Amino acid sequence: MANFTYRALDQEGKIRKGMIDAPSRAQAIARIHDKKLMPIEVTASANGASARASRTDTQAATTTGKPVPFWQRGISFRRSVPRAAVAGMARQLATLLRAGLPLDQALYGLCGEGGKSPMTAIIGELREQILSGHELADGLAAFPGVFSSTFVAMVRAGESSGTLELIMERLASHLERQVELQRKVRAALAYPVLMLIVGTAVIVFLLYFVIPQVTKIFADMGKELPVPTQILLGLSDFLRSSWWAILLFALLVGVGFWRAGRTERGKRFLQRGLLRFPLFSGIYAPLLLGNMSRTLGMLLKNGVSLLKSLVIVKSISDNVILRNSIERMIDGVQAGHELSGFMDNELIYPHIARQMVTAGEKSGRLEDMLLWIADDCDSRVAARLHMLTALLEPIMILVLGSIVGFVVIAIILPIFEMSTLAG
Repeated sequence: MANFTYRALDQEGKIRKGMIDAPSRAQAIARIHDKKLMPIEVTASANGASARASRTDTQAATTTGKPVPFWQRGISFRRSVPRAAVAGMARQLATLLRAGLPLDQALYGLCGEGGKSPMTAIIGELREQILSGHELADGLAAFPGVFSSTFVAMVRAGESSGTLELIMERLASHLERQVELQRKVRAALAYPVLMLIVGTAVIVFLLYFVIPQVTKIFADMGKELPVPTQILLGLSDFLRSSWWAILLFALLVGVGFWRAGRTERGKRFLQRGLLRFPLFSGIYAPLLLGNMSRTLGMLLKNGVSLLKSLVIVKSISDNVILRNSIERMIDGVQAGHELSGFMDNELIYPHIARQMVTAGEKSGRLEDMLLWIADDCDSRVAARLHMLTALLEPIMILVLGSIVGFVVIAIILPIFEMSTLAG
């Protein structure tokens, strides 16, 4: 038995301190949970060494109200662990395993020297489970908000086949590709979005504050104002008197889209619109197909059966149309049909993708063809992003310049007329 001192939160959110005897730190944490407390810090003091762990636990009990071990809970770090951190963890773990370190020592090396990041806390929990005799995949499954079902399935396959370091390298490459693609999308949209925000703010400022002050001098002219000036003054008066209605309308539209996105019918309508909209379909559809193809290809390449791989891909898909298509694939594969026969949705699957899948099924190299399709989709997305960025920038400049030019003309025209009358 060892002595452990702890700090924990009770059900009222108050800090509780105490000491507990347990054979190991993992059992000490379990006993703390038995007291209906959430451990914040647990320190072993039996041999003078200390081990600290900080963790956030959003599910302290099951539906029956009884505390359960941490590896049986759906702990979520979705908001606090970025995908880049998961990719870095996978890459470093693969490197350490390649160097010949046992899994527990490799995880200990990843913990660092007293780091307090959420990923460090998760790695510490994973190491404890390994030392308790559990598999790494079981520990990863306890954090569904961090490690996807694809990640868990591939790690489980790697542990079964003795190729965990190879699996971790492939997972790291896969995640790094996703992170890089996300960065490209954000970088491509950053400039147009910034211009839109700044331009809108400038126009609102002009209409709400500047135009009313400048146009006061037109009130005493006693002459009908030019049409552009009348339009500008009408817009300014409408904005000043009905700004709350504009905000309310924008809020209602936002809430409407949000509520629609929470229903199957609404999701299908919005996602089908994205797939059909010419400006974004060239990015959205390849993103869906590329993510599906790469995930499915990696699972197949690492020994996961086609049927199980399809179930995993379906579980991580957020697109209703794609998910329905994968359901049909699952039913078809169970009935003994080929996968390519169910890739009939032209909004998602281009003709070349169907041909490649057909060739892969006939040659027995389906996983290689799926990975080729994923690489091709990545290239198409990168090219479309470059084109979209090159197209949006001049369009935004032209639109904003036209609006500002109209404002300037609407102000200058009455001034010219006043100068003419004065002359």
